[in-house]
Amino acid sequence: MNNLVSWFTKKKVFFISLVGLIVHVISKFSVDLGICSNYASYCSDRSYLSTIFSFIFVAVFIFSLITFKLKESIFITWRNFSVWSIPIFLIFITFLPTRTHGLDFVPVTKGAVISFLTILYSIISLILIVFKSLKKE
Repeated sequence: MNNLVSWFTKKKVFFISLVGLIVHVISKFSVDLGICSNYASYCSDRSYLSTIFSFIFVAVFIFSLITFKLKESIFITWRNFSVWSIPIFLIFITFLPTRTHGLDFVPVTKGAVISFLTILYSIISLILIVFKSLKKE
């Protein structure tokens, strides 16, 4: 497991998150880019799911940019958190419904949960980076 985690260098994390960001933008604007038609439900469903699953990579891209120029120990701390949290988030939202029947007080759907988890991921990442930056080694 340690070899797998150490495989993720600053450059690799940056490029993986960049690909995730590109997938997110393309799937989010697939109708505007002419990839999907407004009337093709199969395409819009896949585009919606791609947008949901790639949303976390927007935050990963931002934090990979932040940690790229920082000390290696800061990156390693953030990377270790990201390596276990992102797969758990993605597995968790896989089992949630895409839509609800509309009578829920708080709808628990893939879109709502991934938004919450991305905000939570961003807050924890920011706290890790700030505290690790302020800590004297």
